[in-house]
Amino acid sequence: MEINNGYAVQRECSCMAIRRSVWLIEKSGLGDQIEACTFENYNATEKWQAYIKTTAFEFIKQKGRWFFIGGQVGCGKTHICTAITGELIKLGKSSVYMLWMDEVTKIKAVKMDEVEYNKIISKYKVAPVLYIDDFFKTERGKSPTTPDINIAFEILNHRYNNKDLITIISSERSCDDILDIDEAIGSRIYQKCGEFKISIAQDKKKNFRFR
Repeated sequence: MEINNGYAVQRECSCMAIRRSVWLIEKSGLGDQIEACTFENYNATEKWQAYIKTTAFEFIKQKGRWFFIGGQVGCGKTHICTAITGELIKLGKSSVYMLWMDEVTKIKAVKMDEVEYNKIISKYKVAPVLYIDDFFKTERGKSPTTPDINIAFEILNHRYNNKDLITIISSERSCDDILDIDEAIGSRIYQKCGEFKISIAQDKKKNFRFR
């Protein structure tokens, strides 16, 4: 509490800000990944990596709303999206992590229970920051099913129509691949991301899990 122009003004002390950040990290579902996957320890030794890092920095700097990175497995997509989410959490934004294949399975399992379905899916529709990891990942590379596509559309269309919501997406599929799967979803991602849309060409040399 401090006095400003004769009025008492309540300000959040540094310890409370730290506690709030810890709480937001725990609530996000990212846990220890936030500490491990930062901008500082993202290894940008090659030109394509530097481009990813620069684009992510600009997204934070310009207060972007949608960010997409797709393509080659093991090239640091999850790392950079987690780093972005971590920075947004530092700014006090409540964030939710959605590992696509796991969570869409849970949503489909309660489809016939309207109350439970709405309870689960609403978390992803209204989160101030939503990070979808491995979007449209399927078992053994199969095409997403109609229910998968319907759930994706319901979540992303709600967020598309709410300009204040921040959406971060990583995928093994490129934006063009997603357009081929469903033009309504792909075009929304394409439009909303604008310059913050990255596709990494398939090249096993870029898979750092082999190193």
